[in-house]
Amino acid sequence: MKRSHSVKKRFLLFFFAIIIIPNVLEKVITRLFGLKFENVFWYDVLDTTIFLIFAIPVLLYLLRQIDRYARELEYQVVENKKIVQEIEVRNNELAHTDSLTQLPNRPNLFYTLDHLVLPAYHNHVGIFFIDLDRFKIINDTMGHLYGDLFIKEVASRLQSFLPEESLLFRHGGDEFIIVTPDRDETQYEKLAKEILELFESPFTFKGDNLYTTVSIGISVFPEHGHNAETLLKNADKAMYSAKERGGNTFCLYSLTEEAGAVRSMKLENGLRTSIENEQLHLVYQPIIHLQTKRVVGLEALLRWEHAELGSISPAEFIPVAEKNGMIIPIGKWVLETACRQLKEWHSELPDLCIAVNVSTRQIYEENFADTVKKTLDDSGVAASKLTLEITESLMQNHNFSNRIFKRFKEIGVNLSIDDFGTGYSSLSVLSSLQIDRLKIDQSFIQQMLEHEKTGSIVKTIIDMGNNLDLELIAEGIETQEQEEALRECGCQYGQGYHISKPFPPEEMFRFLSVRSK
Repeated sequence: MKRSHSVKKRFLLFFFAIIIIPNVLEKVITRLFGLKFENVFWYDVLDTTIFLIFAIPVLLYLLRQIDRYARELEYQVVENKKIVQEIEVRNNELAHTDSLTQLPNRPNLFYTLDHLVLPAYHNHVGIFFIDLDRFKIINDTMGHLYGDLFIKEVASRLQSFLPEESLLFRHGGDEFIIVTPDRDETQYEKLAKEILELFESPFTFKGDNLYTTVSIGISVFPEHGHNAETLLKNADKAMYSAKERGGNTFCLYSLTEEAGAVRSMKLENGLRTSIENEQLHLVYQPIIHLQTKRVVGLEALLRWEHAELGSISPAEFIPVAEKNGMIIPIGKWVLETACRQLKEWHSELPDLCIAVNVSTRQIYEENFADTVKKTLDDSGVAASKLTLEITESLMQNHNFSNRIFKRFKEIGVNLSIDDFGTGYSSLSVLSSLQIDRLKIDQSFIQQMLEHEKTGSIVKTIIDMGNNLDLELIAEGIETQEQEEALRECGCQYGQGYHISKPFPPEEMFRFLSVRSK
């Protein structure tokens, strides 16, 4: 604002000096010297002369000022360009540097690998994906401020340890990446062990010693990938394998594990559409009375025919369904399908019962008991004809299991503990819950004749069940000798391939029709 006023003031002075003063002087000179010209031309000459006398110095002054302003402007342009360049450099540094640890960040990591490291090395390049174990505990107990300080200390310790020609990056959170070239697999394993040893010493904060361990995943160029994205993805998978082993260890990426991971992904994705694509079906295995050989019931067993992978074992896909939550809709479908099928069979075999496996996750689902009751009502099957088979693990939560079992008994369904003997049931809990049956796990049945101690366990389970007034079902009977031994021990019921393999509904109906004659 002040500079603007100064410019206006100078402009007025120049205007006064060039226009006003020459006119005044022309009149003063003509009067002072009594100059009178007959030709007006000389007045113009006089005016021009006086004007030039005053205008030339002013013009020279203006030219000098313009030159000065031009130099100042040129200087300012140069300075501004320097400032812009400094800002660009700083922004570039910020964009490629982690603000907390001042280490190169994740974008820098990708650029460095793809454009600098991998093109320069035709031999091995190792990617170490390092993740702190249980860092969340430090954050939760000490706060995020101390968590940040802890991350800085970890970065500093790794930086001081860094081998020659190796690069350290912060990937994000509590994850760090070390890129180290020109080593073989043995050297990479040695380096991983040294990193693990690096964290044996505590970190000290305000007199307190904090300990942490790390999980390390390793991928190697070019065996495990040819670009940053693939190498980091595979190192990350290897790191999670180390986590699954309990942490404080390292894992080298495995192509075999990758094939298993791809299969698991296909299973998980396929389960989500398995019902609507009609890939699921039920088969039924008879349960007989061991004394009379009469069929008293069936167990509904789930099967899955994957469009690409073919027949998938329940032992493989049920854990996946449990993990991703698909066991809820799939379990509901199994229950509804089994009850509808049983209702059809009741027209010819009215005394037939059916057992359906129910996962712990289903039972913990809100209103599951109401779902069971609605399924029975919709199908027209009597509750006494349905047995829900549950695992022993549910019995560890005694208060919940007692409450839910009571609700099931109000509905009128039967309850069976599946795979009994492999879990953690206590006798006191077993006696207090409203259980109807125990199914002895097949691992005991198949070894009861070969191993005397296993046979004693089976006999003890049967005696205990009889004393608790529970029905005993032996599953996995594969030989006549096993069947006879179980009958002699007092086991009432049995099932297994020796008795009958599982059948689809049509074949099972023919089997039942023959056995009922």
